Amino acid sequence: MSNPKAAAIKRQNPVVYYAIVVICVAIMFLGKYITPFAPEITPVGMGVLGVFIGVVILWSSVGGSVWPSILAIVALGCTGFSTVTEAISSSLGAMMVFNILCICAMTSGLTASGADKKMAHWLITRKMWIGKPYLFTFVFLFAFFLISSVTFAMAMIFICWTILRKMADEVGVSMRHRYFVTMTIYAVVASSLGEFVIPIKGWQYALCNIFAGASGAPANIGLYILVTFIIGIVMMIIMVAVMKPLFKVDFTPIANYRPKEVQPGELRLNGSQLAILIVLIVSMLLSIFTNFLTGEGAFAKAMTTLGLPGIFGIALVILCIIKTKEGKPVLEFTKVMGGISWSPILLVGIATCLSSALTNEACGFMAFFSRTLVPLLAGKSAFVVYAFVIIVACVLTNVASNMGIGMMMIPIAVPIFQAAGCNMNVAAIAVMYTACFGFILPGAAAVSPLMYSNTDLTKPEILKTTTFAVVLYIIIGIIVFPVLDMLLR
Repeated sequence: MSNPKAAAIKRQNPVVYYAIVVICVAIMFLGKYITPFAPEITPVGMGVLGVFIGVVILWSSVGGSVWPSILAIVALGCTGFSTVTEAISSSLGAMMVFNILCICAMTSGLTASGADKKMAHWLITRKMWIGKPYLFTFVFLFAFFLISSVTFAMAMIFICWTILRKMADEVGVSMRHRYFVTMTIYAVVASSLGEFVIPIKGWQYALCNIFAGASGAPANIGLYILVTFIIGIVMMIIMVAVMKPLFKVDFTPIANYRPKEVQPGELRLNGSQLAILIVLIVSMLLSIFTNFLTGEGAFAKAMTTLGLPGIFGIALVILCIIKTKEGKPVLEFTKVMGGISWSPILLVGIATCLSSALTNEACGFMAFFSRTLVPLLAGKSAFVVYAFVIIVACVLTNVASNMGIGMMMIPIAVPIFQAAGCNMNVAAIAVMYTACFGFILPGAAAVSPLMYSNTDLTKPEILKTTTFAVVLYIIIGIIVFPVLDMLLR
């Protein structure tokens, strides 16, 4: 299937396209000459803000993120905040860029091996939920949610849609049947929810580091994973429960669905697939445990010495060392690298670099936010503060780039949460996780254009279903995060 975003760019009016490019480039390089809109903000701050605004618009509108990210690095070096050399070093030389490169290589290797398809088929063909349409539907979504947590949502969405089309053929209905229309959209939401769970393998990792820089405390990755995993499951349960009353879904076809028999061992993972999956999961778990390790034990010292780069680097090396029966490495790095998307890697690098600049005292934005927003919410309860941040972030992330909004919301939200005396670990989860929920409009997230390019769906169906998912999250988030904050204070 062709890249829908790329197809959209080809259809874009050339005059509009180049107008956006020229305007954004001008903003990125001439922002420092714009008069600051507040006394706290410096000309350097306006220059950094211009780079931020320009690159976010380019990410969201002209397609792709590679060249806008490279341009942003150069532009940042021309603001007076740093030199171009320093901008390159702080973005592409960042520790997290190395981490995400290692993780991308492993997850790309897992997908290339075909393990993801086998796991998905195995989970949805168990006899225990066949003939039970609600349970089957939940398990179907949960399967892709779970596998996306250790791979990437984009690949799993295509696999999910392929399986749905086969199911529709087998039960004798078209993909325009309301069940399959709803499930086509739900598949995007469920797979994305899964990808959101482990932030260290995507652009969410940049937000973790951005929040740590703004708040002075590292984000608790283990708590993030636990909370988002539970919220994801709760959301999927509710999504399945309302399919009939809210979306008028007829479950009859799926109640009669019987998957075709597979040959014995057909879905069994081979040695290479198991090796990649085990090493990937173990490295992820070790990276989580580093948040809780204390003391002077040998294991704790080893993990502290290695850190995340060491853990992921060794994991990748192990997979390159282990060989198959044919004498080939389990993970052929040069082949896998060809399938890696450099977009998230560059995004993570420049996002972290820009956010560090935006929150630096030399720019003045933190002082501005403290003066304007903190008094506005002074004395308000944690419930009000969380509700304000979640609603604002959800609205904005469905209009613009979700990563860009996450970058913007963190320096705004941190002083608000601190003034309200909130638990900063919970606050970090609320901001970072909320920034992920850009489903409704085509420019909100990378998965959104996939839905709008799918000929089995109509725009009203996408808007209705994704709006429900986002509103559902807002309700859950406004309840869960204040309660969790109170319990962990």
